[in-house]
Amino acid sequence: MPEDTRSHRRQKMLRAARICFLDRGFLRTTISDVLALSGGSRATVYEEFGDKEGLFAALVASVLDDMSFPAIADGPPAEVLRALGRNYLEQLLDPDALAIYRVVLGESVHVRQLGPAIFRAGPQAASDALAERFAGWAARGELALENPRRAATLFLAMVEGDLHRAAIMWDRSPSTEEIEDTVDAAVTLFLGGASPAAR
Repeated sequence: MPEDTRSHRRQKMLRAARICFLDRGFLRTTISDVLALSGGSRATVYEEFGDKEGLFAALVASVLDDMSFPAIADGPPAEVLRALGRNYLEQLLDPDALAIYRVVLGESVHVRQLGPAIFRAGPQAASDALAERFAGWAARGELALENPRRAATLFLAMVEGDLHRAAIMWDRSPSTEEIEDTVDAAVTLFLGGASPAAR
């Protein structure tokens, strides 16, 4: 089968899987549900994804690819952290990302590898990337940080504030102004404690 035909078939199945999994959850979705929307055969699903868990993992991977954390530019910490914070929070609040997160919360008790996989690909990857930038700033004396990795985790938690929880729990969509205010407050508070002058 030509590669472009196979790629088209795969994308069609992933689109159908997104609709089914986000609407019904992991446990209540069947391969038959996905095939009813996408066409094709069970043999095709097994060839492309292995099984239902493989199909869901591929869906999660595609959503995370769409949300890929950008390379963190070098520059003044305040400027870089504001841009990074807005991007991170906007991606967390993306409707597809929120829907996936809800499915993972609901199903991780039954499919135990889902939670750790999502955490490694999302928050942990972001924290690891930020920790490297923090280490660079600390080495140049621009920030006073004893533990850049811990600082990165805490900064991202500050950026999330209560906006992400509110969006997960009752589907509340914050305004652009709320996102910017939350990020600005997190950056100001973080740099107030991490500034060399504060030590």
